[in-house]
Amino acid sequence: MPSSRFLRRAASGLALAGLLLAAAGLRPLAAQDSSAVRTTTVTYLAGTSIYVGAGRADGLVEGQELQVLRRDAVAATLRVVFLSSRQASCTVISGATDILVGELVRYVPSQPSTTTPTTAAATPRRQGARRLSGPGIHGRVGARYFVAKEDSTNSGFSQPNADLRLDGQRIGGSPIGLAVDLRTRRTTTTRADGSSAVDGHTRVYQAALHWNAPGARFHTVLGRQYLTAVTSISLFDGGLVELNGSRFSFGAFGGMEPEPVDLGFSSDIQDFGAYTQFHSRPGSPNIWALTTGAVGSYASGKANREFGFAQLSVSTRPLSIYALQEVDYYRDWKVAAGENSLSWTSTYISTSLRPYRWLAFNGSYDNRRNVRLYRDFLDPAIAFDDAYRQGIAGGISIIGRRVRLGGEVRRSDGASAGNATSYSGTFGMDRVTPLHLSFTTRGTWYTNPTLDGQLYTLRVGADPWQAIHVDLNGGLRREDNPAAGTNIRKFTWYGLDFDVSLARAWFMSFSAQRENGPDGNTNQFYGGITWRF
Repeated sequence: MPSSRFLRRAASGLALAGLLLAAAGLRPLAAQDSSAVRTTTVTYLAGTSIYVGAGRADGLVEGQELQVLRRDAVAATLRVVFLSSRQASCTVISGATDILVGELVRYVPSQPSTTTPTTAAATPRRQGARRLSGPGIHGRVGARYFVAKEDSTNSGFSQPNADLRLDGQRIGGSPIGLAVDLRTRRTTTTRADGSSAVDGHTRVYQAALHWNAPGARFHTVLGRQYLTAVTSISLFDGGLVELNGSRFSFGAFGGMEPEPVDLGFSSDIQDFGAYTQFHSRPGSPNIWALTTGAVGSYASGKANREFGFAQLSVSTRPLSIYALQEVDYYRDWKVAAGENSLSWTSTYISTSLRPYRWLAFNGSYDNRRNVRLYRDFLDPAIAFDDAYRQGIAGGISIIGRRVRLGGEVRRSDGASAGNATSYSGTFGMDRVTPLHLSFTTRGTWYTNPTLDGQLYTLRVGADPWQAIHVDLNGGLRREDNPAAGTNIRKFTWYGLDFDVSLARAWFMSFSAQRENGPDGNTNQFYGGITWRF
């Protein structure tokens, strides 16, 4: 197996560790004050990232769990990964993975809204079990081990990992908080000829202090942080200031982009920008937001990229819309090379119309050149969806209390896949029988000018006891190139995930997967333990 493939496997292993760590979760919603329950909706999807129409100003914090509801039943649990004032990016940590735009999401605010006065800071703390969230410093520390081996060459790698995550809110009764995300790994690669190589990395994904007093409309963050209000800027070292009102918000930021591989500090590229947002009042049943702004990115004193953007999100019971448009401004030297001074560079629209609670019509259009996707895992199905991301799609979904049925037609263009047409169908059931069984199956048939293909996936999950979750998953991807005669490429994969929670603070996870493909067969194993405090 080539060394480049080892690196991809190593990256997938580190990402898988992040997903399994996330599965430790926070305190279940059912154990919190039900009188404070709020709802929002899924606004749009980007790969495995699920965006919802609530953010820091609505009481969310990073690491919090949200519940996706279907006909008043919990279909999936999401974990907040990144936050802006009115939006949150989440990943699925349990339940259904075929989340739809417009689906209802339930949550309990973990901190007071920044737009509503509150006396929570003066409320005495209740006696009881030690809290794993809320005011003070909480976090998690984990150790894990990942190994992969290829059958035909007896090559592979082993990778011990460790990580530390700290989340602080109102530390010592002050408005100061913190966010730290530190991950380290050591990869030992064994080649087919028996030689080996060692590669170690320690990466800082977050290291920031923030000021956000209860009830205050001013919020600021200083340090390494994620910026979700501007879709084309993610991780940066610098400062962010937000002013939040009941109907209007303003934000400004400036900083430097870290090194792309090791995430070391770098001053090569500087980013500056500002944005304004008009939005609905917190708690309104009809949620909407319109954000506009401009960003300038510079390298060595010269323009790297300068662009403006507009984002619209609407979440009501019968209708959900998310739309993004970016417009780049090009200097004279790019105009001389043939570019227009103003170029409409990225357009994305996702919408869902629900005339009835059980019926939804969905549509999307995507011509974005690049999308930053925070992958927790990679398999042939995810690789397929990434390759055929750009284009236009339409579909229908039927959602019952326990049963889901959907279909989609997609016309893809651009990217590495070229022009293609695909037809997909999904069927699933949620939390049936005393074991809380759930399953989701998918079939996709696609064609482009060079090949015909099929993709089939199946996932079955169960909760035999409250503290144990088991997942079985697998799939088949087959491609036939008629122009090359019998040149058929087939990928199959199957795996098992087993998670155990102990006394709320301890979490153990084990995972095994085998992938068979034309380039060889690979076995992967993961084991990890996490302590939350």
